[in-house]
Amino acid sequence: MKKIAFYSLLFLIAVTFASCRYAEGPYLSFVNPEERIVGYWKLDAVYLNGNKIDSTEVLPNNPGCYYAFFTERMVSVSALQGTTYYESMYGEWALQNHEKELYVNFVLRNKRYTYTAVIKKLSKKNLIYEFYDDYGDKWRFEFFTRSNLY
Repeated sequence: MKKIAFYSLLFLIAVTFASCRYAEGPYLSFVNPEERIVGYWKLDAVYLNGNKIDSTEVLPNNPGCYYAFFTERMVSVSALQGTTYYESMYGEWALQNHEKELYVNFVLRNKRYTYTAVIKKLSKKNLIYEFYDDYGDKWRFEFFTRSNLY
């Protein structure tokens, strides 16, 4: 009977590690991914095809933008261009593929942005994901600041 309990516990631990692991961490978390992603995130670092960039013509891909993920599966994107502040009109998000991917869809300045990103890291203070745009360019977003204003 002790062997069955031991192997059951070992199996449970193995499943937990396999299901919650992202390429860059965390390796163990007691908070589910949906609870970790909900909140306000500041886009601190952006990489295009492996090169760090400070600005881009794609407004929501600029460092300094804010992404707000809400429990109702809504997303709001805020961006500053020059001295003008823009906010998305519509947005939705969803975790997919056993919570390893993030689907994002929003409209900002009458342009729709839709992508499915591979989550590289999702902790209470870090969100990192990568996706390919329609032109085949690889984007990497690193969000390092999270607040619980919501």
